[in-house]
Amino acid sequence: MGFIKRKIISFLLKDFYALKDLDNPAFAEELHKLKVRKKMTSEPSAKIRKAMSIETRHAGKHVYYSMRSKKNSCDRKVIYIHGGGFCAEAFPSHWSFCARLADRTGCEIIFPVYPLVPESNTVEAHDMLLDIYREVIADTDPSRITMIGDSAGGTLCLSLSMMARDNGLPLSKELILISPGFGMRNLSEEEKERLKEIQKHDFMIGQFPVRKIAELWNGGAPIDYRTEVTLGSIEGLPKIIMFSGTYDIMNIPARRFAARLEAEGHPHRYIEKEGGYHVYILGKKAEEEFELIASEVLTVTKNI
Repeated sequence: MGFIKRKIISFLLKDFYALKDLDNPAFAEELHKLKVRKKMTSEPSAKIRKAMSIETRHAGKHVYYSMRSKKNSCDRKVIYIHGGGFCAEAFPSHWSFCARLADRTGCEIIFPVYPLVPESNTVEAHDMLLDIYREVIADTDPSRITMIGDSAGGTLCLSLSMMARDNGLPLSKELILISPGFGMRNLSEEEKERLKEIQKHDFMIGQFPVRKIAELWNGGAPIDYRTEVTLGSIEGLPKIIMFSGTYDIMNIPARRFAARLEAEGHPHRYIEKEGGYHVYILGKKAEEEFELIASEVLTVTKNI
């Protein structure tokens, strides 16, 4: 990523990181005020609405979108769960990536606007996502559904699949996790040293207040895979494809999870980019990775 783009991202995040030294509940209060002041929204832009066919749908009191290409079509569906540290609405980069994927494959993109902190927590978010998942599989063969999530959305992609499994629902053919936002529990001394080195390069989430957000996200719920997804069983889950970069602090738990997938013999593919930053896949320069994702979406494979 270029120097100018890094500076722009750092500028956009500066107000959020200005809150990181506050403890809850002051942190939560100021985070809410910041979101109101910035008028954050997950709505697609006018540019995206003009380029794509977009339908607004509802799951209870929550909104989700269906997006299709005006240039291409097929019978595949992608459930895309956006990132944002469990507190931020969808960014333009999320919509741009999904629009590119819809144009490239012809798939329908299902884009949930799930509840965030500090206004909500993991219980409401998972209940809402499960309702949407039920709607999608009601009229679509799961072998034609790919679930994709970036950052916090990658975590939710995985936990939603666990929740669907535990509710006896058929699962999508695969999960694609882009720089998933796993927890940083019980780091070894070696991992702590590596974290310090990565933080020198990670200009996006290197100083992210993980613990404070986790407190809000948990919302007093029991500690399970909804609050820390790596605690959940991967038995019976579909194939998992995971991307991570070495200039991303989340590369540490990503490597841990990849090692677990390997040890448990779970069908997976782990792709690590040297010098890759957080969610680097969303950038247009990640052409090879984008084509891999598009190819997976178009492949119909029965689940394990």
